[in-house]
Amino acid sequence: MDPHDSFREFMAVRQQSLMRTAYLLMGDARLAEDLLQTVPLKVLGRWPKLAGVTSPQAYARKALVNQYISWRRRLATAAESPRDEVPDRPYATEDSTVVRLVMLRALARLPARQRP
Repeated sequence: MDPHDSFREFMAVRQQSLMRTAYLLMGDARLAEDLLQTVPLKVLGRWPKLAGVTSPQAYARKALVNQYISWRRRLATAAESPRDEVPDRPYATEDSTVVRLVMLRALARLPARQRP
């Protein structure tokens, strides 16, 4: 008998449950699938110790949540933000600053209900 048979069986039985948890965390099916793909490797690394435990699903769920937290922290500290288009010129030029200030003053003169 292959030592990983019990792991394969565990993942086959618990994958839907872990997917629901991942979806609740991420709020998007595709992102939940990405998150769920990281868990089997972590669980497999600990499987010899988890195989004798009564609830290896608790470890798998905890690994899923920890990975989610790690992703959120990484996103929160990322200095770069993706853009749809690459700008033709730098954002902070003297002309753009002047235009921005003029626009802000013009918006400030509008009544509150007409401001964007």
